[in-house]
Amino acid sequence: MIRNYLSIIFRNLWKNKLYTFINVISLAVGIASLVWGIQDYRYSFSYDSFHKDGKNIFRVLTKTAASDNLNGYCPEYLAASAKNDFPAITQTVRWDSRGLNVKAPQNDPFATGAHFTDASFFDLFNFPLIRGTNQIQDRSTVLLTERAAKKFFGDVDPIGKTLLLYSDEPFKKPLTVTGILKDPPPNSSILFDLITNTENQLKADGSPIKNDDWVWMSDAVFVKLKNPGDASTVSKELNRYVPLQQSARQDIKIKSFSLQPLAEVCDGFNIDNDGLSGRPTDAAAYSPLVLAILILLSACLNFANTSVAQSNRRLKEMGVRKVMGSSYLQIMLQQLMECAIIVLFAIVLSVFLNNFWLPTFNSMFRNVKLEAHYLSDFKLMISIGIIFLLVTLLAGAYPAFYISRFNATNIFRGSVKFGGSNLFSRILLGLQVAISFITVIAAVAFSRNSVFQSKLDYGYDKVNVIGVDLQNESAFPAVRDEFSKIPGIDQMAGTVNNIGFWYYSIPLQAKGEKIQSIFLRTGAHYIDLMKFKLVAGRNFNAEGTGDYEKTMVINEKLAFLFGWKPDEAIGKLVRTSDTSSCTIVGVVKDFTQSTVFDPIQPVAMMLTSPDKYARIIVRAKPGTINTVYAGLKAAWAKLYPTKPFRGYYQDEVATEAASVNESIAIIFKWFAIISVLMAATSMFALVSLNVLKRSKEIAIRKVVGAEDRHIFQLVLRGYSWIIFLSAIIGCYGGYALSKLLMDLIFRINAGVSSNSLVISFAGVLIICAGTIGARVWMVLRSKTTDALKAN
Repeated sequence: MIRNYLSIIFRNLWKNKLYTFINVISLAVGIASLVWGIQDYRYSFSYDSFHKDGKNIFRVLTKTAASDNLNGYCPEYLAASAKNDFPAITQTVRWDSRGLNVKAPQNDPFATGAHFTDASFFDLFNFPLIRGTNQIQDRSTVLLTERAAKKFFGDVDPIGKTLLLYSDEPFKKPLTVTGILKDPPPNSSILFDLITNTENQLKADGSPIKNDDWVWMSDAVFVKLKNPGDASTVSKELNRYVPLQQSARQDIKIKSFSLQPLAEVCDGFNIDNDGLSGRPTDAAAYSPLVLAILILLSACLNFANTSVAQSNRRLKEMGVRKVMGSSYLQIMLQQLMECAIIVLFAIVLSVFLNNFWLPTFNSMFRNVKLEAHYLSDFKLMISIGIIFLLVTLLAGAYPAFYISRFNATNIFRGSVKFGGSNLFSRILLGLQVAISFITVIAAVAFSRNSVFQSKLDYGYDKVNVIGVDLQNESAFPAVRDEFSKIPGIDQMAGTVNNIGFWYYSIPLQAKGEKIQSIFLRTGAHYIDLMKFKLVAGRNFNAEGTGDYEKTMVINEKLAFLFGWKPDEAIGKLVRTSDTSSCTIVGVVKDFTQSTVFDPIQPVAMMLTSPDKYARIIVRAKPGTINTVYAGLKAAWAKLYPTKPFRGYYQDEVATEAASVNESIAIIFKWFAIISVLMAATSMFALVSLNVLKRSKEIAIRKVVGAEDRHIFQLVLRGYSWIIFLSAIIGCYGGYALSKLLMDLIFRINAGVSSNSLVISFAGVLIICAGTIGARVWMVLRSKTTDALKAN
């Protein structure tokens, strides 16, 4: 029996090979999309899940007296104290980082990030060793990742080789490479290239960091508990250290400690001063899954509609099978088996599609690595099995019911006519059209947003601006003088912080209120060079020292949060700490302080003296920026041949946002094309069946003189209402989904304009009308006599 079923199934699939091919392709795209969405979701919520004792590991967070926000940094000395003071804590690990220059023999120095930790690091965290040893309790050793080993030593085996830390300083430190670690996976909160003992970390002047006081703050401190249930108790007990820390530091006074489970460390969206990496946003986690479900649903609807559209060819076959004794359930089972085989073919094809799509998707976004190991990933195998069952039922249940329900007597009498004009088929088609509207609107909206953000006024002029890190506060005069010899430079300014790259957040107090604000210590000419727009007051006074550390320029947002109009803010006092305050002398127009991923935030700038400058900002004349950059690099090499040049273009601040926006737009464009093609295929099949059903009526109308447009209107009338309803649903869904995604991903965006809706509406309607028109045109070009002779 099964053999007979399979024989009939494959015969029918081959007989209707065009529709079989279309359905296999569309279902394969839908299944590949859903696997992509599932793997993206799993990846987004898999951060740090590979650590074997993860449930027992917690990060110590801090809250300062100046702000209610949680901070990622923690006093380094807490690690040693807590391990000795609390039996519930079995191990502690300090984790800190800094940028420094590193040099391998016979190679130029590299500006890189080094990480410092304790020997117990590898007892808590699972970062596999490829070769060598990872016993970093020896201060003379250093560990490299595969990526770093390639960077510093090329193809030479680095084990036993020397790596020079602080290579440009008199206190340079030679360390021996003893181990190579596997590169940390992208879904890790802890990312690194170079690890060494925490005692190898030195201050800027080369002096060692005291590990027996509460002054130094590490990026993170981790503790391992015997029992995870003790976390709340340990959090409270840690607060006994608050008085010790507050007496050690007057500028940062911690008022409480708390423990954060390792599984939540990646959710650091609301944590200040977080030195660890976070997972993708919820929008990045859910958007591919939602889009994939829409595409797979469209593919299933496409299968159902095209199957129903071919039903007339199967009616006599079904009649004969019923006369020969086949039951309703047997015929339905045969139809479902036919669908299951198509789905199996689609699953196999989807594997090949994802071999290309997943690497392409990974290349579009930073720190994303989606993979699909179908045979070794048990959860993915279960997902594929569920997808197989659901798609088979969703795509095949209605066609199976529709074809098998007809009575054999009615079939042979000819009273059963062509399917495809029933209400349910049109509703399925309407859902496909609605999905097309949703994806097309999203594609148009994100494409417009990409253009909008590429032309966005950041509130300052980031074009033709280059930043150079000085690496030494005393270097500014020499660097400024040497750079001034380079043709093409329009302006130069020294600064400690630079908007978009180097800044930090502090609490500011005024009127008894406390506001967390971005804080920039700048030079006198920084505001002019960056072309911030003053709306009230004045700029910093470059003459004399009266403004140094005493005056402040703020943005409109900070003035608003304190309840001032720009003019009212002038002359107000703002406290930056318990002992320091500044007078507001100017208010600048709000500007994008980082990227379009973040909303406009309050910003305060304070004038600082040239002996504290950490970087120099250069504005090049239009058309000369590349020449100026090369000149800066050459001038730096002349002054500091052993120090790597750390220069960057200011407009790089918008690079990631532009890349993300363009990638999202490309993804939506392709999926819009796919969904529209699927809808057009279903519409063509159903319209074809409806036209054939009415072929004699159309022929008679032609004979009595009906014009082509009247016949087109006749056929279109049966689908116009469903297309209209689909347009309403699709436009609303497309608007709501696109707006939601834009607001989640980009806090500064173009939104979904009426033009996007109009363009999408017109485009989809033209495609629908063109599909119907093409099928009607084919009928109108056929011979009228053939239609009249047909039974």
